Amino acid sequence: MTFTPQDFDRIRAAARGVLERHRLPGISIGVVQRDVLVFAEGLGFADIESQQPMTPHLGHRIASITKTMVGLCVMALVDEGRLSLDARVTELLPDVRFHGPAETMTVRHLLTHTSGIGEAPTPERLRDVANPARRAAPGDFSDLYPDGVIVEVEPGSKWAYCNNGYAMLGEIVRRAEAADLHDVMQRRIFGPLTMTDTHILDEPHVRITTGYHRAPSEDARFQLTRAGIPVPDEPAIDGINIRGKFTYDFNRAMRGAGAVQSTLLDMAKYASALLAKSRGIVRADTFDAMTSAQYCPDPRFIHWGYSFERSPRFGRTLVGHGGAYYGGWNSKLSVIAAENIAVIQHMNIMLDDPEPVFAAILRAVLDMPREPLERRPTDASLLESAPGEYRLPMPGALTNFRPATNVGPVRITRDGDALVLTSRWGNWKSGVQLVPADGADPAFFAIERDDAEPSFVAFDRGAGAAVTGLHFDRLVRMLREPDRP
Repeated sequence: MTFTPQDFDRIRAAARGVLERHRLPGISIGVVQRDVLVFAEGLGFADIESQQPMTPHLGHRIASITKTMVGLCVMALVDEGRLSLDARVTELLPDVRFHGPAETMTVRHLLTHTSGIGEAPTPERLRDVANPARRAAPGDFSDLYPDGVIVEVEPGSKWAYCNNGYAMLGEIVRRAEAADLHDVMQRRIFGPLTMTDTHILDEPHVRITTGYHRAPSEDARFQLTRAGIPVPDEPAIDGINIRGKFTYDFNRAMRGAGAVQSTLLDMAKYASALLAKSRGIVRADTFDAMTSAQYCPDPRFIHWGYSFERSPRFGRTLVGHGGAYYGGWNSKLSVIAAENIAVIQHMNIMLDDPEPVFAAILRAVLDMPREPLERRPTDASLLESAPGEYRLPMPGALTNFRPATNVGPVRITRDGDALVLTSRWGNWKSGVQLVPADGADPAFFAIERDDAEPSFVAFDRGAGAAVTGLHFDRLVRMLREPDRP
C-alpha cells in the first residue's frame, strides 16, 4: 500500500480516539514501510504533571520486546556454530539446580516458552511475581535461583510464558560471548542498526517518559489480599492515572527477560531491520525460521516462532511482541512482512488490557474498519455436550499462573441455541456468548467484544464427538470436569 496524507489523518484520529476513550497519559506511534519511517508522532503527555508533550524522541521501557533481541543474539550464535538449538540447558548452565524433568530441556524449548518452567522458579516465589510493588535486588546470575528451578512439566509438552527462560537465554549468550549482555547487544544489534538511544541497562534517564498505572481492579484486589500483599492506596493525579516510580523490575541477571529501553525512532530502525530479515544480524533463512511457526497446536490461534509471537489477525499474520512493565509502560511491535509494514506503539501506562488500544491503531494503519462477526448456528451436538466446568490441568501452580489469575476456571452453559462462557476472573466474568467462527469447524468459536478484537476458543472432542477440553487463543488448554451425578 502507498500511504497518503489521508491515511496519516486516519491514524491520528484513531490515536486521539484511544487517548480520550482510555484516558491515556500519552502514546507514540511509528509506521515503517520498508526502510522508511513514514509516520512518527506522539500524542498526549510524557509527563502529565508538567504537561511535557509525548514525542518520538523520548525513551520508553519496551519490556518483553527485549526477548526478540535476545532471540536474535541466540540465533546468531547458532549461525556461527557456537550454540545448538538442541543443546541441553542443564549442560549450558550446570550451576543451576533443576527439580523435575530437566534433562531434555533445550535452547529450543526456552526460545518457544515450552521449557516446562513456569512464572516463577518455585511456588514460594510466585508471591513476588504477583506483587505490583516488587523490587528486584541487585544480583548476578549466581544469586538468581538459590532454591533451584522447578521444571513442572515435560519440556515440549506445554506452552507457558516464561521470563525466567529468557533470563537463562541471556546468561547462555553472556557465557558464550564472555561479555556483558549489553555489550553483546551493542555489537550485534544496537551498533549495526545505529540505535544510539537504546540499551539494556534499564537505568533511570532524564529523557525517559514518566510511567503511570491504574488502581487495582476488583479482581486484582482480591488476589493481592489472598496472597497477603498489601493493596496499594495511591492517589490519582487526574482522577484515574497514578504516577509510577522507576523501579528495577529485573536485576542484572534477569535483563534478558525485558530490560531494554529505546525510543520510537530507534525502534523504527529495528522494525526496518526485521522487515529486511534482520539485515544480517542472522542469516535470512535463520530469520525465516525465527518468524515461522515453531510451536503451533492450531494456526488459527496465536502461536510462536523462536522468540517472536505470530498472531493471525486482520486476515494477515502479524509477527512481533508486546511488552509491559509494572508501574507504567505498555508497548507493541507488529511486523506485517507480506505488506512490508511494521507498526510500533509506545504507551507510558501499564494497562491490564492494552489490546483494545493496539488493535485500534493497527486497524487505522491498515484501513480496516471493524465489521461484525458473521452469525452461524451453533452445532446441535455441542449444545448438548459442551456445557460443564473447565479447569486448567495440574500440576500447574507455576505454568498455569497467568491463565489461572487472568481467567481462572470457566463454565459453559446453554442459553437457547447458543453457548455462553463465564470465567472466574477477567473480561468474561459476566458471561459472553460464543459465536461460531469457522464454517468448516463447528467447534471453533469467537468471543466478540465492543472495544477490541475477538478472542477465539475451540472445543476438543474425543470418542463419539464428546467434548473433553477447551483451547484458548493464547495456547491455554482447559480440561472438562467429569459430570457429577
